[in-house]
Amino acid sequence: MPRPRAVRILVVEDDEALREILTDELRAHGHDAVGAATVATGVERVAAEEFDVAVLDLMLPDGSGIDVLKRIADDGLMTEVIVLTGYATVATAIEAMKLGAYDYLTKPTPMEELQLLVEKAAEKSRLRRENTALKMQVERLKPISGIVTQAPEMQEILDLVERVAAADIPVLIQGETGTGKELVARAIHARSPRAAHAFVAINCSAVSENLLESELFGHERGAFTGAVERKPGLLEVADHGVFFLDEVGDVTPSVQVKLLRALETGEFLRVGGTRTVRTDVRVVSATHKDLRRAVRDGEYREDLYHRLNGVTIELPPLRDRKGDIALLATHFLGLSSGGKKSFTPRCLEVLESYSWPGNVRELRMVVQRAAILAKSDTVDPKDLLLELWDWRHKGSWKGLTLAEVEREYITQVLAQHQGHRGRAAKTLGIDPKTLYNKLKSDSSEEDQDGEERDEDAK
Repeated sequence: MPRPRAVRILVVEDDEALREILTDELRAHGHDAVGAATVATGVERVAAEEFDVAVLDLMLPDGSGIDVLKRIADDGLMTEVIVLTGYATVATAIEAMKLGAYDYLTKPTPMEELQLLVEKAAEKSRLRRENTALKMQVERLKPISGIVTQAPEMQEILDLVERVAAADIPVLIQGETGTGKELVARAIHARSPRAAHAFVAINCSAVSENLLESELFGHERGAFTGAVERKPGLLEVADHGVFFLDEVGDVTPSVQVKLLRALETGEFLRVGGTRTVRTDVRVVSATHKDLRRAVRDGEYREDLYHRLNGVTIELPPLRDRKGDIALLATHFLGLSSGGKKSFTPRCLEVLESYSWPGNVRELRMVVQRAAILAKSDTVDPKDLLLELWDWRHKGSWKGLTLAEVEREYITQVLAQHQGHRGRAAKTLGIDPKTLYNKLKSDSSEEDQDGEERDEDAK
């Protein structure tokens, strides 16, 4: 394991004896300390070398340590400054702190106190450097607005998005809930010849069958109770643009038939209508389900599947993109805190060790909450979701399959919210419908397992 880099410290002090004592003591503690006797020499040093901490005397022969502090601030250096003087006044202390000094000490200062302060300042400097580096990576790795990644598999996906966007072909995006399917759909729209026209989206799992038909195709006045006026459908609203069908795998068989005809012919009737409505849309759809399996099992129309599946884009879950977790978390923290907060290294370790069943959506919610809970400018593990922190330390995932880990985590969150599915879904960062489907699926699997065990017992 490589040894940590020695802390680089600049001591600007005109008293030669004191300067030597300070640098010698700091070196004795393993730091790399150098001295300077004047403002001019100090400014030259910070311009030529990179320091973690600068200890500055206020009263110098050619000016004030404040002048060196101003140069550090003006150049945007990551050097944390400790002001050291025997002529302490409230005014100079306030001026130093306004300019970004880490702290302010008066002579004579016990060496132990200065040493402790230097180590704290050096840690802050290191965190600032790491956070800046991550932010630079985030900016560099944002070829598509809103999508932050450095994972090779995601880079391949973004390259595919660039290629398919120009072709007026249907795109099917598959991936777990929270992986960013709508972001990819919007990216396709933004890079397509239809970018000047509307991007219209609907979540097919969020509305009932009757309401979905009305939302897709619209309705005429008097078509049903409550239809007091004609309403255009979203297919009509999206004319010449991109129509995004989110969770298209949840469309019922009867609506599948009508949707297929509308997509094939570009024509449909409003609910309760007799006049044909024409539309020209590019369809981008998304689902967390395996539609190929659904087709094989007779649960989804094969002709509709092929109509939607011009090109398939498979989005990997966040647990398979470990290298993106720190980047995404830093990005979300910057958005949530206005760039004022950063993660401790330990906090990033905890984030990277978690399986993220809710994927990027869950990560964003956890970071947003941590940004609010953190009382300082650094986010610690204790500021994260309590379930996540307990999970990490209990190690209760050992020996479990991924499905079992997800099930156990959902169970814990449900227990925390006394079985309230709405609040549990919000904590998990998923739709209540998705949570219901997961619970229903788990129940079905358990019933099947029970039947198999009964058969074995015979």
